[in-house]
Amino acid sequence: MPDAEANDTPEALVARYSIPKLLAWIGASGVMAGLCLAVSVGIFGDTGPLIAAVGFGGALFFGLIAVVFAVRLFDRREQVVISADGLFVRAHGPKPISLRSIDRMKIDTGRLSFYLFKPSKYPIASWHRRLMYRVNGSAARAFYGDVWLWSSYLDQPLSAFPDAVWSHRPMTDHEKKIAEIVGGWDENGGPYGTSADNC
Repeated sequence: MPDAEANDTPEALVARYSIPKLLAWIGASGVMAGLCLAVSVGIFGDTGPLIAAVGFGGALFFGLIAVVFAVRLFDRREQVVISADGLFVRAHGPKPISLRSIDRMKIDTGRLSFYLFKPSKYPIASWHRRLMYRVNGSAARAFYGDVWLWSSYLDQPLSAFPDAVWSHRPMTDHEKKIAEIVGGWDENGGPYGTSADNC
């Protein structure tokens, strides 16, 4: 007979790159690259070395973004996994992060930031994220957190990630006791045992 608790274990949340979202990003980046290139050659009227340099720089920037997203179209690996084994964010590093190590989470415009109790235990492994941290200096942690992910190119909605963390995160004995107390309140009509009908 299967264990009852095993049946109650929620499924792991797995997120991969979303092909429709990537195509949208490629299209938007391609349009921006084309506009910048048009500026650099003077199609909109103004010309000169400075305008050409700025326009070409913009075209290169947005063109590289389009190339990065185009390459990701062929990457079908798991990018984010949240399960009882922890939080795995491929862009952060290969080591799953214990869910008990998460102090708090913050959602901000398509980005979910995780703040850890001991960030040094799970250092950023990818060079591009380390570079982003260095560029932002002392403001990096407040903005990005210790680990972060963007839902704007993943096949799961942003709200699914914190929900998955809470559903897989094991409760401490104290949290279990609080849950039992609150459950008792619900059964007995409130924290003071007074039914709402008697108020």
